[in-house]
Amino acid sequence: MVFVVVRQIPGDPAEIMLGATATNKQVEIYREKHGLDKPVTVQFGIALSNLFKGDLGMSLSHNRPVLEVVFERLPGTIELALFGIIISSAISIVLGIIAASFRGKWPDLAIIAFSTLGMSLPTFYIGLWVLVIFALRLGIIPVLANRTTDIAYWKTLFGPVLTMVLGGTLVRTTRSAMLEIMDEDFIRTAKAKGVSGVMVLFKHALGNALIPIVTVVGSSLAHSLAGSVVMEQVYAWPGVGRLATEAVQQRDTPTVLGSVIMTTILYVFIQIVVDIAYAFVDPRIKSRYVSVKKKRKVAA
Repeated sequence: MVFVVVRQIPGDPAEIMLGATATNKQVEIYREKHGLDKPVTVQFGIALSNLFKGDLGMSLSHNRPVLEVVFERLPGTIELALFGIIISSAISIVLGIIAASFRGKWPDLAIIAFSTLGMSLPTFYIGLWVLVIFALRLGIIPVLANRTTDIAYWKTLFGPVLTMVLGGTLVRTTRSAMLEIMDEDFIRTAKAKGVSGVMVLFKHALGNALIPIVTVVGSSLAHSLAGSVVMEQVYAWPGVGRLATEAVQQRDTPTVLGSVIMTTILYVFIQIVVDIAYAFVDPRIKSRYVSVKKKRKVAA
């Protein structure tokens, strides 16, 4: 589908890559060199055949193997997603617990209103306002990304991470899960036994509310890895999402396909990790698989 959609975009990849000053002969040589002179169906068949061999083809815009170009940008996307998820999840979980603790009171109403507003606004809109306030007005963060090891790197991360915190859904999920658990009998029993409020919240309630929280965190991480196009464009972050956007503008079909395939693999991998994490979060899920394994051994 990606191959067909990119091919429907007006413009000749050879003319775009060589520029307006290229002669017809140069365009023909370029098209023949990269197989662009063949029918679209033949090009798709070649791309599919090479894919099963582990070859994503040559990038038209970088004149290098697509796999090499994608792996150069992949660390940037992973860093952005991991830092964003870790920090935003920690803040969102704490805010969700606070909101559940003060159910119906002003802290709860303020947090819910704030999170609802963040969920309602598009990611690019939040990102632009973060740039306007913290980059242009206050000068705290740079306007353009700078993935180096110095302090500028951490300043660059501030904007995307703050955007993920403001636009996340984890606050409401944590609050709902905590409120559901707080009404259970074992929570009232713990309170009756004199267990401190902090212990009740973080050990008994949060421990039993982790399944929906882990689901949302895993889904957010997967979407950040696979759909970080908007974030990387707003902050000029050198990741796979921005690489795909640039490739679409240049009609670089092999690079677009390579970017989509890589992010799809990451998405599926993260979802598998989330499913496995359920067994460690909820002992009941783990015991279900252990009991099945024991039954198979007995039957054998």
